[in-house]
Amino acid sequence: MVKLIALLKRKPGLSMEEFKRLWVEEHTKISARLPGLIDYRINIAIPEQELAGELPYDGTAELWFESVEAMRQSFASEIGQAAGADADKFADVRIHIYTEEHIIKPVK
Repeated sequence: MVKLIALLKRKPGLSMEEFKRLWVEEHTKISARLPGLIDYRINIAIPEQELAGELPYDGTAELWFESVEAMRQSFASEIGQAAGADADKFADVRIHIYTEEHIIKPVK
């Protein structure tokens, strides 16, 4: 299993509320249909984080696929291409990190 972590920065002039709406409510109408997608989570920076000043990213996405090849095929599909084009409407920066997840349980 591979997990893609995407780091996104909103387009200049776009409010956090509009960025969140476009990503969570609109973009997922396309992106949640990616072929081979096993799990999908979006994480938006909360207002308290903004108190620390300008953030390099406004949110992250986590997308799970069976393999890197399955992920690449998904992004190359018609839906994958449409999802990428749609993300360009609200994201100024999109950085993808391919990861292998290690789950660590808290020690009590």
